[in-house]
Amino acid sequence: MERFGNAFYLEVVHKWTYLCNGNSKTNMRRYAILLPFVVLSVLFGCNGQQAVNPLLTQAESLLTDDPRAALALLAEIEDGKLNFQSKKEAALYALLRTQAEYKCYIVPETDSLICIATDYFGDRKKGFHAALAWYTRGCVYSEWHDDAAAVEAYLKARPLFPDTLSRYYILCNQNLGIHYLNRRMYRQALDALNACRRGAAQTGDSATVAFVDYHAALAHLYPSDYAEAKVLFSRVLANPKATALARNTTYLQLAKIELYQNKDCTRASYYLHLNEVGAADSSALGANYSLRGDICCELQQPDSAYYWYRRSLDCQSELFTECWNYHQLAELAPRLGLIDSVSAYIHRYTLLADSVRAAEQQAEVSEAYSQHQVEESRRALTRRATRVLLTVVALALLAALLAGLAFLLRDRRRKILYLRLQDELKQNRRESLTIPDENRGELLRRKLDICCRMFRSTPSARMLLGRTAAAEALTLSAAERAKIVSDVTDSFVDVMLDMKNEVPQLSEQDMLFCAFNALRCSPQAQAECLLLSPTTLRTRKYRLKEKLPAELFTLFFDDPQANN
Repeated sequence: MERFGNAFYLEVVHKWTYLCNGNSKTNMRRYAILLPFVVLSVLFGCNGQQAVNPLLTQAESLLTDDPRAALALLAEIEDGKLNFQSKKEAALYALLRTQAEYKCYIVPETDSLICIATDYFGDRKKGFHAALAWYTRGCVYSEWHDDAAAVEAYLKARPLFPDTLSRYYILCNQNLGIHYLNRRMYRQALDALNACRRGAAQTGDSATVAFVDYHAALAHLYPSDYAEAKVLFSRVLANPKATALARNTTYLQLAKIELYQNKDCTRASYYLHLNEVGAADSSALGANYSLRGDICCELQQPDSAYYWYRRSLDCQSELFTECWNYHQLAELAPRLGLIDSVSAYIHRYTLLADSVRAAEQQAEVSEAYSQHQVEESRRALTRRATRVLLTVVALALLAALLAGLAFLLRDRRRKILYLRLQDELKQNRRESLTIPDENRGELLRRKLDICCRMFRSTPSARMLLGRTAAAEALTLSAAERAKIVSDVTDSFVDVMLDMKNEVPQLSEQDMLFCAFNALRCSPQAQAECLLLSPTTLRTRKYRLKEKLPAELFTLFFDDPQANN
């Protein structure tokens, strides 16, 4: 109980001991009823102690607007050697600490801390903390330039976000697009960047829109789709929230389009000039100077081209730009009489070219992407199968409900008909008390007709008359046979009483035999219900002809109106 709070527990035990102390059984019984409430109090007290530490909640609230304050608070928690009350608190601390360091541009030396968070939150159930944990893990790998691991983490994070308009969900798509772009996976890059742009546009984040438009333009520019790239670069320049860096690099890319597509060196030089004017640091203009070297090559100015390529090497440049510079220098050196430098340029170019090929290797990222696609397809199939199953179950329940309602309505109509026939039968009884003897035959015929209709409103009628009408071989279980005989007896009780009064020597089977004939059942059905053979039935009919008055016998066996 230590983790639940010793003070609270001891207080509850003390109160319970005080209540139950004493020799009086009455007091024991009186206070024993309080035991369930004491137990519930302990449980609620324990659950309250399991809540997330308020310091972690405070750090999480500071994370977005003031990450340095959040990091300082988390450092205080660590210095105080806080004993986490649950694995959830430890995982949340690991997540917040890593995310705060990332926002403060502190590159972690190991991923062990963020792995605690991802291991706890998992990648199966949607939730903001689970999504943020995997997103943060992707950020760590991005800082290490491990594209494959970063892409895998971002792909796991993306479906876990409960809200697609979350800032982190938008950034997740943005980072995925950039990683795909680094590996020259242009289609995947555009898919991720377009998803990011939609989210940023919906949330009114114009700065992110400009950033995404720039990288989407690169995804068109690299495979030489200049027209679409130029449209997107124009959007960046027209966006008032675009950063100065985005505008400057856009001028650089527009210079490439003018040079490589249109061979317009003047226009390309104009855009490069705009880039250089807006640059805050000339040491970051390596790509700009390299492109000036390309312009000089186009203008057949090898001396100037050699100068610009060499100047580009003195700047901070991307790997691809540096590789291209050495390639061009190796070609220009012989033309300028610098034969001794050629081998060094070629050697450097070869080393950098191998690095470029390694950096652009798509296999690892493509494998992560493919695995994610397979997993998404599996989840989609599972969701579709679940929807189909739920639809089938819902339809089955609806069908069962409708069938039940139909049965209830039909049973209600049957009962109403049965009651109406009972009323007719009562009316018939009242009339029999006053009707003259010469009209008693007609009264009995009416009564028999009512009894036949009463039986047809019972469930047994469908079982007996339906199969008889279809000329099916009737085979009944003992329960079915007993039910049919019971319903026939209940339906024809008034007629049977009249027959018994008229001919006292009639047996129960004789009267049932007459009722089955009044219903015009087949001999096979009568034999099955009465457990008699057809020969015995014929014998019994002849005997009844001797017992019954001619008018009564004709009513059951010969009158065609008896069963109308």
